[in-house]
Amino acid sequence: MNRAMLAGLLALQVLIGGVVFAWNLREPDQPGVFFTFDPEAVTQIEVVTEEATIDVRKTGETWQLADGKPADGEKVIDTLEKLASASSGWPVATSASTAERFEVTEAKFQKRLTLKAEDDVVADAYFGTSPSYRRVHVSEADGGPVYAIEFSNYELGNDNASWLNKNLLRPVGSLKQITHDGEYTINSVNGTWTAADGSELDKEEVDKVVRRFENLTVYTISDDAELPDSPTAALTWRDDQGDTTLSLFHLEEDDDWIATSDRVPGQYGISTYIAKDLALKKADLMPEVAAETTAEAGDAVPPE
Repeated sequence: MNRAMLAGLLALQVLIGGVVFAWNLREPDQPGVFFTFDPEAVTQIEVVTEEATIDVRKTGETWQLADGKPADGEKVIDTLEKLASASSGWPVATSASTAERFEVTEAKFQKRLTLKAEDDVVADAYFGTSPSYRRVHVSEADGGPVYAIEFSNYELGNDNASWLNKNLLRPVGSLKQITHDGEYTINSVNGTWTAADGSELDKEEVDKVVRRFENLTVYTISDDAELPDSPTAALTWRDDQGDTTLSLFHLEEDDDWIATSDRVPGQYGISTYIAKDLALKKADLMPEVAAETTAEAGDAVPPE
């Protein structure tokens, strides 16, 4: 073997050694993203669980549930952006048996997520078990390796209520008047709330009630609840869009409170402490001494 051949073999060995050395020094779990869709292009989100199918769609510039109820646009955008940037690293499994164990197959999955941009499916994947905090096993619905991406299953929700805009019953703009049917009417005059009939009011109690209206939130959809014939409290307010009536129903057997509005279709669950403040009566808004005097005299103030 001549010197030229020896030199060539030596150079080849050095090259191979360098490649092997560089391979061994590589990052063991280089960052990458699992999904490749554009969050701004998505117009429909479908989440399938064992119990329900959640369908959220973009109409114009707003997001809605399939039945037309307003969805939480901020949650939708935040979730899409998290998914689009969720890093995956290298595959954690490739065998069918492991995919089934991680619950990311057509026959066994915890959630299936399908995203559409108009009529085009831009993402379709099974979400399964969680290997660690804020990571979840994911696999493409049409097959392929299993990855562990930076995401949490709970962020996809378990029902329509988890995507609902919880502020959908709030007043629009500034409150100008509140009426509790059969109890009182209060008006905002230069930033101060006064009784329409001139009664003295407890400012702190009135401010508490007003804040309840301004920050009104619901926590669930209660369309299946059977409501009494008459509401426990009928509340009308005037805001920047005019007058609207909110009806509160107390379901005594379960101690639940349900709200309906003539501005927004549907029935919604309200926390008890919020509902009780909204349903306060005129005597509850009067100074303590005045309320006691009124009660002792038995002299009810005519409602507005």
